[in-house]
Amino acid sequence: MEFELTYTPEQQEFRKEVRAWLEENGKMPAELGKWPLNDRDLTREQFEWKKGLRQKIGHKGWLYPQLPTNVGGGGLSLDMDIIIKEELAPYQPINASGVAVAGLYVWGSEQQKQQLLRPLLQGDAAHWLLWTEPDCGVDLAAVKTRAVRDGDDYVINGVKCYISGSFEPDYMWLLAVTDPDAPRHANLGHFYMPANLPGITMQYQDLINRGTQHFVWFEDVRVPREYLIGGETQGWQVAQTALELEHGAEGSLEGRNNVARGLARQMAQGKVHTASHGDAASEHLVDALIRSDVNRLISRRNFWMFRQKEPMSYHGSQNLWFGRETRIRTSEDLLDLLGPHALMDDEKWGLMEGEVEHTVRNGSMATHAAGSYEIDKVIMARRIGMSRTKETMAPTH
Repeated sequence: MEFELTYTPEQQEFRKEVRAWLEENGKMPAELGKWPLNDRDLTREQFEWKKGLRQKIGHKGWLYPQLPTNVGGGGLSLDMDIIIKEELAPYQPINASGVAVAGLYVWGSEQQKQQLLRPLLQGDAAHWLLWTEPDCGVDLAAVKTRAVRDGDDYVINGVKCYISGSFEPDYMWLLAVTDPDAPRHANLGHFYMPANLPGITMQYQDLINRGTQHFVWFEDVRVPREYLIGGETQGWQVAQTALELEHGAEGSLEGRNNVARGLARQMAQGKVHTASHGDAASEHLVDALIRSDVNRLISRRNFWMFRQKEPMSYHGSQNLWFGRETRIRTSEDLLDLLGPHALMDDEKWGLMEGEVEHTVRNGSMATHAAGSYEIDKVIMARRIGMSRTKETMAPTH
């Protein structure tokens, strides 16, 4: 199967339309400064500009191009989706993760799709994903946050951690225990709830990646039942639908302009001092380049399979695992290749305006998020029949 795409004249005309629109609307004003490498350094003004751009893209149907127009998607073809994402890639990142989208689309009622899903697809609302807790992350079914039924409401108490997001969200995608007496996996409910309800407290976590992770506390937070997605004890099934996407099934159209390729260009121009030389230096750089291209092709394969509704099993976790492996090993290669220069981000010594240091530092975080490095292997083993149980992919469309 060939994943280096070619395009018809009609598709190229659509590309010109997208490119022209982004040229006019997609460039952040110079007075807002430079887009930061670290999410934590994003300013309020930059965040608001990005939020406005996301709304414009969403209202054109380009945020979720292939979802139907009756719920706020673009109703466009796979080819158009690919072109839109390719043209968006050089611009400031516009998060269009389908994690909550899939859960709402598969499990939400028609009213919830109009009330909750449509604003998400149109770019009018953003959400945080609240799964991980201090005592659970890898074992997601062990969450302790409680949602106690009280009339037409649920009263929620608990704490979540490592929750990513810049500034305040509009909604929260939350897993909680709704029936403590029910068996494991049959005791959970899933909520897509307003983030401004009384009793919710958010606080940054100071981590090495300078990201936007938070603690989020819930103290007697009263949530109307209309924000429960699926049945009262169907939370695990809803979470599995969302997890398929977080575990890499959706794929992406990653470009070739990564740090390793940019560093190779600078080295060819004699602009980089390396700690290793000759064949050793070439080996570190070539390994990083090959690994990044393999990662790109696996992710692109998943992008095509997911949107064509091809049968998938281990593919998502393979994509996630190899992506983690790529970031970890690339970080090691850059350290071996560049020595202390790989750890500097100042104007004098920082390579590629700090991108190298940022890549190396974030490499150490690659085993975190969407479960763990080892969970990917467990899921793959179960999907291909190498364990006591055989799993299948949860519904995502």
